[in-house]
Amino acid sequence: MLGKVKMSGVWVVALAAMLLSLPACRQEDGAERVVRIGSFPNITHVQALVARSMSREGKGWFERYLPGYTVQWQTFNAGPSAAEAIFGRTADLTYIGPSPAINAYAVSSGREMRLLTGAVNGGAALLVSPDSGISHPADFRGKSIATPQLGNTQDVSCRAWLAKHGLACTLEGGGDVRVSPTTSSLQLQLMKQGKLDASWTVEPWVSLMEKHAGAHLLVQEPNVVTTVLAGREAWLKAHPKEAAAVIRAQRDLTQWILDHPQEAQQRVAAELSELTQTPVDPELVRSAWKRLTLTHEIDLNGLRQFVKDAQAADLLDRVPPMEGMLYTPLQQP
Repeated sequence: MLGKVKMSGVWVVALAAMLLSLPACRQEDGAERVVRIGSFPNITHVQALVARSMSREGKGWFERYLPGYTVQWQTFNAGPSAAEAIFGRTADLTYIGPSPAINAYAVSSGREMRLLTGAVNGGAALLVSPDSGISHPADFRGKSIATPQLGNTQDVSCRAWLAKHGLACTLEGGGDVRVSPTTSSLQLQLMKQGKLDASWTVEPWVSLMEKHAGAHLLVQEPNVVTTVLAGREAWLKAHPKEAAAVIRAQRDLTQWILDHPQEAQQRVAAELSELTQTPVDPELVRSAWKRLTLTHEIDLNGLRQFVKDAQAADLLDRVPPMEGMLYTPLQQP
């Protein structure tokens, strides 16, 4: 297999099993008028949250561009789960971080995952507990850092950053620093209880940890790709017109959000409240908003940097040419 992912563990084994189990000549069912789109309950998935809010009101944004189709929204905790849904053919499109998207592209030898558009840059950060005594990279020796999920974008960024500063970590939790994949909600609880040294996470959890746990920002990467919109290759090939419509919808939605920030923030807060079953303060969304850069463009150089980071952290071996990961409707039959 061309894309050998060293962080493989359970996740890549599961993906490989899915690939082997799929019928080689299976065709997409063109009669099914449903588009299944995944996203996470994170502010860095702002376009998805706004669109989900509109769908909930019966005024769906993507539905306007896909007449006759029903949009079914799916919720994932982090990128590897979304990639599994793409491999398992239970999702057609998904908002996802670049690292798990690249991993899926590599594992499938460039066959399964395609990137349609950009979505959000920035919004992720490394925070440290106020009682951790951490102020420099060397202070992490003997400490622990939580990330949302093994192999997600923040997990890879964390491991690459540690490697850059000469700090070793292993998939088994050993080394100079222990990297512990932990759900974002549990990270917040542990940080508030003083049981977590540091966290590499995304908004709204960055702002929540600052506000409720007194966490301090140590590293921010405002220009780093955080979220992209990806699609399943088989669905894209079977539905080129619909795929082109989705790209237009994402582009126009991004512009609408930029033109209507207050309404967009209200919708994000309301949708997060629905998804998490916890009231979300609109002020929290406004606080997080300043760390986000909404974009329709795909930063190919930024994606290449993620490949280098993963390889530097010994998480990724080889990846097919990244240009092949970009989906262009005009190139489809």
